[in-house]
Amino acid sequence: MRRFVVGITGASGSLCARSVVRHLSRHPEVERVHVVLSLFSLQTMSVELGRKAQDETEGLRLLLDGETNERIVLHRSADMAASISSGSYPTDGMVVVPCSGGTLAAIANGTSSSLLHRAAEVTLKERRPLVLAFRETPISLVHIENMRRAAQAGAVLYPLTPAFYNRPQGMDEIVEHFTARIFDLLRLPHSLGKRWGTS
Repeated sequence: MRRFVVGITGASGSLCARSVVRHLSRHPEVERVHVVLSLFSLQTMSVELGRKAQDETEGLRLLLDGETNERIVLHRSADMAASISSGSYPTDGMVVVPCSGGTLAAIANGTSSSLLHRAAEVTLKERRPLVLAFRETPISLVHIENMRRAAQAGAVLYPLTPAFYNRPQGMDEIVEHFTARIFDLLRLPHSLGKRWGTS
């Protein structure tokens, strides 16, 4: 059984974060999903999902729309002693979805000021898959340099930009396609979305 970490930042993309956490926690090969919400993610989720989240517990509840799942473990962003802050705790990879420019910078430059940053640092140093679902536009040279540094360190940059070859019929299909591609990058088998060349 596999374990994954999901970091959620204050960039736009709460629907994508919701989809990744839900599908990971329901996957038959996944035993545990460790979730870390940045403080700014609570503000964005409140706007994008339509209800106020006062703290991380409410934020996770909002993200899951009241659904509960015993496979999901919520960690406080300030808890630098959490299990996922150590390389001795085994995980199979991490996704930061959405990934803000500030979080990208912290990861690319190794400046861990929160558990989300530290968990990503651990993922890189242990040579585990790290997918950064970057969500900032337009992209500045600072972003490009930080992307380069993160990629050289082993991260995969996966900007949250929609595909249109699958002719999505709505937002749900666009979001599911994001999740499908992230699962591909984590080497998780799935039947989500529509692949190129299939009907």
